[in-house]
Amino acid sequence: MLAFDKYMQLDGIAELKQFFIENGVSKKYEKNEFFMQRDQKQNYAGFILKGGFRYLSYTTSTGKENIVGYTFENDFIVDYGAFQVREPASIGGQAIKQSTVLCITYDELNTFYDHCNAINLRGRIAETLFEDIYGRLLSLYCDLPKERYLKLIERYPDILNQVSLKEIASLIKITPETLSRIRRKLLQQQNP
Repeated sequence: MLAFDKYMQLDGIAELKQFFIENGVSKKYEKNEFFMQRDQKQNYAGFILKGGFRYLSYTTSTGKENIVGYTFENDFIVDYGAFQVREPASIGGQAIKQSTVLCITYDELNTFYDHCNAINLRGRIAETLFEDIYGRLLSLYCDLPKERYLKLIERYPDILNQVSLKEIASLIKITPETLSRIRRKLLQQQNP
């Protein structure tokens, strides 16, 4: 499966995964249960063995949920920046299906970073996440909705099997109707 996040390609990530496997405490989450809540301090970072989560933020004036990302099996779940500076999470992490996560504490994770062989893994993860978020922000301002959809599908082709089209529309900041039109036109181009 293609990694949804670029940081998964960094040198040292395999060792970090192994650390979670060897030291993490297994916790099960039912569909719609939260791994982390917005505005609450995170006590754990997680590695997903089974299932997946959506990252949610909320529009302040309306309270509307906005999907800002996903994380699936063989990936991590955490609001990394908030976790590392010990601030409340700025997003929520909600299970999209029954999920199993290996959890470790802030101290355990940072002890791993202090002793791992990969040079400055903590900083390289932060830089890669920043690059990814910056690229997605630019895409929202510069790319047409069709381009955002195609980039998402190219980067993570299996997402169509993981989440609903309504959620994909929310992620790329278009209406479900607009996404339906885009998909219909793409299908017509493939089958003239």
